[in-house]
Amino acid sequence: WDQVVFVLPAFEVRAGTRVPGTKAELLQLWGTGDARPFYGALCPRCQAPTDYERWWVLPPTPHLRVAYEAPWRDPWEPFYVGPAHGVPPFDERFLQYGFNRISQACELHVAGFHFAVLDGAFVVHRGFKESGGFHGGREAELRRNRQLFRRFRAELHQRYPRSPRRC
Repeated sequence: WDQVVFVLPAFEVRAGTRVPGTKAELLQLWGTGDARPFYGALCPRCQAPTDYERWWVLPPTPHLRVAYEAPWRDPWEPFYVGPAHGVPPFDERFLQYGFNRISQACELHVAGFHFAVLDGAFVVHRGFKESGGFHGGREAELRRNRQLFRRFRAELHQRYPRSPRRC
């Protein structure tokens, strides 16, 4: 378990909608179009490995449990809980917008971690993420962090020379 992080499926709910407290409430909001996977409209690939279709159909459980393991795929940005020690530290060079969570997940993958999706827990962002809803400097930040991410991946080869995993 020291090489496992626990993924919390991430959602966004329409502004003004009450944040759901249970999966049943979340499913209800999903059915009315008031909830969707996080970044569902902007970057569906960024959350796709969570496999929401699989998560939805899991039988209800009163307890928190590991539902399944999800293989890492670029450009996954999972929200997760990990062990207090052993998780590679977040690379603080990634400032502002872009590649911050992708870089962290990428390094976890290269370092040999596995991603276990939890059932019975999830995270919610208030408001739908929409294009045009970002600050003016976002594109410049994204360009800067994209270049940094290319260097970061090369550094991972040096940091984990024996790892067969790449991102």
